[in-house]
Amino acid sequence: MKPPSKFGRRLAPHTITVARGDRLRSFSVPAWASWSAAGLAMSTVAWLIGSTAYIAFNDEIQDAARAHRISVERAYEDRIATLRRQIDEINTRQFLDQQAFETRLETLLSRQAALEKRQQDIAGLFSQARREKVTIRLDPSPGDTTRLASATGRSFDPSRPAPLDRARDKAAVASQTSEMETVDRIQASIRRVETVQSSLIGALDETLDATAEKLVAINDRVGARLPDGLAVEEGVGGPLVELRRGHSGLAEDRRLMRIRETLKRVRLLRDHVGALPVRQPLAGDLTITSRFGRRIDPFLGRPALHSGTDFRAPTGTPVLATAGGTVTIASYSGGYGRLIEIDHGNGYRTRYGHLSRILVAPGTSVTANQVIGRVGSSGRSSGPHLHYETRVHQRTIDPAPFIEISQTLPEFL
Repeated sequence: MKPPSKFGRRLAPHTITVARGDRLRSFSVPAWASWSAAGLAMSTVAWLIGSTAYIAFNDEIQDAARAHRISVERAYEDRIATLRRQIDEINTRQFLDQQAFETRLETLLSRQAALEKRQQDIAGLFSQARREKVTIRLDPSPGDTTRLASATGRSFDPSRPAPLDRARDKAAVASQTSEMETVDRIQASIRRVETVQSSLIGALDETLDATAEKLVAINDRVGARLPDGLAVEEGVGGPLVELRRGHSGLAEDRRLMRIRETLKRVRLLRDHVGALPVRQPLAGDLTITSRFGRRIDPFLGRPALHSGTDFRAPTGTPVLATAGGTVTIASYSGGYGRLIEIDHGNGYRTRYGHLSRILVAPGTSVTANQVIGRVGSSGRSSGPHLHYETRVHQRTIDPAPFIEISQTLPEFL
């Protein structure tokens, strides 16, 4: 018989003896059962240890999990809050941009309305100037009317209102490629129109000022007295207050007010100067044969006072009234021969002597440059000529300044 192997000895059954009093009982348990029970016992112990550890650390694990979940939730909430702020900022910026656009558009529309009103005023002033026969000369460089035509898309006549393109339909404006680009385009157009209007106003201002100065110079040259209110322009002055950008419209409107006053002054000056005998009594070039003042009398050969100026002219040459007025004498008058005297008002009278014919009657009104008679040699005369006198308050004065001024009179006189 072979001895049992070492492995067989290990798997030998185990004998369990139970003592109960004096009695002993033995049980034989197979080795595999013993080992199974031992394994079960160890598994149970391991499970108990693991369960105990799980129970001991479960709260910490749950707390950690809860903290992680809360951290994730807060991160999401922060992200959402950030996105909401960004959306709010975008919406606010868009709202502010829209408000800025609408405000800027309303400002441009107001400027456009002011330009249209100013254009009507300018057109009215040009029309008044034309009625007064004052020619406004436009500077072709800054005030070329083609610039206004390009700015408005229309042909331009300064005496007629030039309607500007309006942009009141905001929906139409918003439909453009870019709202702000559209506003910039409108603003540029308005600036061009403002530039042209400023040039037109400047032309009006300068021309009317020059016309008023010329009329005053004519008046002063002949020694006439200006009516009250026209002698000296109203004094102006005060501290300098610079106008900021945006106040140019107010400045232009004030210039228009000044132009209206200047135009009124020009009208009064024209009426005053136009009533003075500052025109030629004969058409064409004048040939003076005897001037006003001391001379040798052609008949007596001794010094005498010549009360007028003699102009050589053939018999029958038309004689012209040097200003409008009322005929006071139209008859034969001693040494004057056939004589016409015209009262021009304000103490001014003119006389036309040695006429061959008289074409007006006493008491009739005549206009400047009206034919009133014909050159002759009636009365105390040595040959055909016109004896012309200028009188102020019945005192004879030298007609020379009046005749000289007639060469440079404005077209509207």
